[in-house]
Amino acid sequence: SVGFSIGDKGYIGTGRTSIVGNAETWKKDFWEYNPLTDIWTQKADFGGTPRNFAVGFSLGDKGYLGTGYNYVNPSEDYHLKDFWEYNPLTDIWTQKADFGGGERTLAVGFSIGDKGYIGTGVVGTILNNESKKDFWEYNPLTNIWTQKADFGGENRYSSVGFSIGDKGYIGTGRTS
Repeated sequence: SVGFSIGDKGYIGTGRTSIVGNAETWKKDFWEYNPLTDIWTQKADFGGTPRNFAVGFSLGDKGYLGTGYNYVNPSEDYHLKDFWEYNPLTDIWTQKADFGGGERTLAVGFSIGDKGYIGTGVVGTILNNESKKDFWEYNPLTNIWTQKADFGGENRYSSVGFSIGDKGYIGTGRTS
């Protein structure tokens, strides 16, 4: 699943569930959590295809979600690069410019000020994959992705990222 916060509410959605017999259900439902009332409210389904291992962050009063993995239809490419904006006031998802770094899953994302960042991740299968170290900045005012300096460590995926003030941090993860 992907989560982010907007104002004083939390949002969680997408992901995958496995049930008995290894059947999988790919999700696109989205939920809002209000900590003042301790109530979860279902919101509009995510605008793109169901997915797992996506990236999310918030900028101002909007949430953003993109990239990830969808294996619902194995005849199609299942690594994703689409990117979406969520407006909690209207409960509407709007498709934005595709992620500038192309298709990937298990990337890391965070926001600093009025810009969003996505980087690292992986493309390929478990046996034949390519981990990444590129990093990209998203400007919601222009709807443009700009490549930034590569991550300074090894190529990786399944990392953790966060920001404090005007700096972003990445750690842990796996290499190909």
